[in-house]
Amino acid sequence: MTVLPALRSRGFVAAHPPRVDLDETPPLLPRKNQLHCAITLSNKEVPHWLGESNYILTGYRVPCNSIARCFYSWFYLHNETVNIYTHLIPAIGFAAAEVFVFRHFETLYPEAPVVDKAVFALFLLTAIMCMGCSTLFHTFMCHSEKVAKACLRADYMGIAGLIFGDIISGTYVVFYSDTALWAFYWATAFVFSSLTCMILFHPKFEGEEYRTFRAWTFICTGLSSLAPLMHAILLYGLEDMMEHGGLPYYLLEGLLHIIGVIFYVGGVEWETGGQVPGPGYMSWACAAFEILRPAPQSL
Repeated sequence: MTVLPALRSRGFVAAHPPRVDLDETPPLLPRKNQLHCAITLSNKEVPHWLGESNYILTGYRVPCNSIARCFYSWFYLHNETVNIYTHLIPAIGFAAAEVFVFRHFETLYPEAPVVDKAVFALFLLTAIMCMGCSTLFHTFMCHSEKVAKACLRADYMGIAGLIFGDIISGTYVVFYSDTALWAFYWATAFVFSSLTCMILFHPKFEGEEYRTFRAWTFICTGLSSLAPLMHAILLYGLEDMMEHGGLPYYLLEGLLHIIGVIFYVGGVEWETGGQVPGPGYMSWACAAFEILRPAPQSL
């Protein structure tokens, strides 16, 4: 079944519209319905690129090929609503924190060097970029296949950027008094993050068959942060790192990232203990992605 029969049954298109291949060109709703139609479809009524999940069965937006209609979907309930707002709200929060840093940092810490402010600003900027790109991806994934893929690449870039900003800020704090060390680890973080972006942007590595490979690029980039942590433990001792170096927070963040990657690679969805059918039970909210991914990003 395609989108057209579903729309026809709801009275939104004529009984005999022209043939359209949805996998190539998404249909447009009549002009009068472009902004004021909030219907949702099942995974069998949408193109394969939009309804790939076997667990998310309902709540899909109509492929619209319209920027305005994609933004209008912020104002009605569908299966990406939670994904949109769990990224949009943190993005706004990080943006507010960025404004606070620029307006009040020098007043609160007048003796702090410029690089302190720059590191804070960079971390918050990468967090804004990550959450913002994810918001755009979940907003525009119903636009068209081409736009959905482009936004997915931007989403990946945002994740890689946040990992980079996280490593930059972490190594700066850990090696605060040793410029040579934090500069060295900054350079290595830049190299790993750049390679990750190059891999993720290459068309060859698109598709479900490369899902695990893409996940491993994030894992390797994240694991590169273990080197400065181990180095710091050797220099300052485990006890000092636990009390003053923020090691427990780094370990917790790493654990959450690993759990998130496991869910991403394995396609794990919440089960229902046999009380109700698993597939479709969490179509609208509480899917694994919606809970696990924003957590480490916001930590």
